[in-house]
Amino acid sequence: MNTPIAAPSAIERLRWAAEPHALAALGLATSAPLYAPGPELSARLEVLEQSEGRTRVVFPLPGTADARGNLTGRPGGLGTGWLWLTAFAGDWPELLRARFTAPRSASRAEREWNLLCHLRANGVGTPEPLLVGARGAGLVATRSFLVVRAPEGAFPFPRWLRTDGIGAERERGLEALGRALAAVRRAGVELPELALADLWVTPGGGGCEEEAAGARRNRLPGVTLVSVRGARLCSAARSALAPLEPELAALLSAEERARLAVLLG
Repeated sequence: MNTPIAAPSAIERLRWAAEPHALAALGLATSAPLYAPGPELSARLEVLEQSEGRTRVVFPLPGTADARGNLTGRPGGLGTGWLWLTAFAGDWPELLRARFTAPRSASRAEREWNLLCHLRANGVGTPEPLLVGARGAGLVATRSFLVVRAPEGAFPFPRWLRTDGIGAERERGLEALGRALAAVRRAGVELPELALADLWVTPGGGGCEEEAAGARRNRLPGVTLVSVRGARLCSAARSALAPLEPELAALLSAEERARLAVLLG
């Protein structure tokens, strides 16, 4: 089980989520490319987000098939698939906020790791954390990174609404969204910077699915919170719906928004 991280004093600290792996499982000889991702990390790397002090990329594990289905090598101990890497540098206001507000963490990456662990322990779907690292032995570490598994078969909520979110599936998806946001609130987490694109939906298979015993049931789509930007722990967290209201007003009917509000209590 993923566990929160304290603030040890080592020059570099690496923490794997479960059993320790060598960096070779990521196709690396050293941790350097994780702090400053570029072509040396992977020839198939794609930049998802880049701003001052924060870079987010996606890259494949060794052995992951390419777009044509061709194998690219031998899988390692982490299997195959795609990973999201977020590398952090500097930004003292954010570093001090990470150090002195809950969950107290010695780097920005460890702050996000601790938030993901807390959310997952409270039933909120998030990407699976794999590895976190930080460099620095002082009060805070100015360089850090976080590696998580990219969700498979999932789409950002606005895209899901345009494709799979139709008819009965739309109703189930909205119910799943309401339940996910309610779980965030019960976990005591506030997300003032939350956007609909941070909530990814895994289609539920088109409604009723046949069980092995012949019974049938409705399956809700899965909802994954993929970003915890600006998140904080609070003893009495407010509804996660508030920052989403402008976007929801443009995408949902008044009746659908009211149904969401009821689900959130």
